[in-house]
Amino acid sequence: MSRPVAWWHLARPRMVPFLLLLPFFGFAFAHWDRALEMRGGDGLLWVFAAWTLLNAGTMWLNAELDRDEGDVLLGRAVPVPTGTASAGYVALLACVPVAWVGSPLSGAAAAVCAVLAVFYSHPALAWKGHPVGGPFVNVVGYGLLSPLAGWAVVDVPTNPRTLVAWALFGVGILSPYLLAQAFQGDEDRARGYRTAVVALGPQRTLHLARAAMAGVMLGGFALAVIGWFPRVCLVALPLWLWVDDLLRRWAQLPDGGSSAWALRYARRVLVSVVVLVSLCFVEYARQSYAHEPVAGLGTASGRPTDRPHLPPHLMRVWEATHGAVLE
Repeated sequence: MSRPVAWWHLARPRMVPFLLLLPFFGFAFAHWDRALEMRGGDGLLWVFAAWTLLNAGTMWLNAELDRDEGDVLLGRAVPVPTGTASAGYVALLACVPVAWVGSPLSGAAAAVCAVLAVFYSHPALAWKGHPVGGPFVNVVGYGLLSPLAGWAVVDVPTNPRTLVAWALFGVGILSPYLLAQAFQGDEDRARGYRTAVVALGPQRTLHLARAAMAGVMLGGFALAVIGWFPRVCLVALPLWLWVDDLLRRWAQLPDGGSSAWALRYARRVLVSVVVLVSLCFVEYARQSYAHEPVAGLGTASGRPTDRPHLPPHLMRVWEATHGAVLE
């Protein structure tokens, strides 16, 4: 196998669409929260390019450290060619200026993510094999900084609802991270790692992942109940039970199952997210038709107080609901 082909497989290109959803979440939430017309799209494309480089660099350093021979999630085990680590460092260095073009804050987020990737996979540190260091890198890098990079290109001020959604998303990343290693206990143990699955065992790791997912889902539904998120999202509650049922059955396997279980989980989560987003679009259409404030300005509570960018007829509605003097 040639070096470029090996690097292609080691970069796990099937992961990229899922990875790019992380900055897109921040980008979309900024628009939804302020009911904005589309802006910052060019910056988002730069962030997408940067996060593609970040993924390649991270995966190449990880491949150099692990040299997988068994089951690999969304990838395949191939021989690691010489120069893979060097290619990883080049990709990590390149992702920072590319993200910076999107926005300086996006560039700063990429820089921190690149440093975390080195901490995660450099042989002298290998936070990947630590029961706290590994989750820390994934929660901060994937759960917090990746959405921040997409949110930053929209250039809006933060507010309590944004911070709460950001925190929930960060916790939510813990679940797939734990699930991705639940079936790799033997390999991690052979490498001398002290990952969660080695320290806790497959079943406890799966129970912890299930608890993290439950916390995020129940937190999100609670915010829908109080009106910070659209209450129409409560219709999707059975979908969480559908996802939780898979995790419950998976956690009953003493050996942690296989990557097939992780793929089933990813499909169910994807279906649930699509339904939730569709419900929000339906609510948006209803609000627009009724000439009501839309999106994040149309929730029962938790609305931003600074002036949004709305079409004139909706701007008049927003001003009336916020007690402004109409011109």
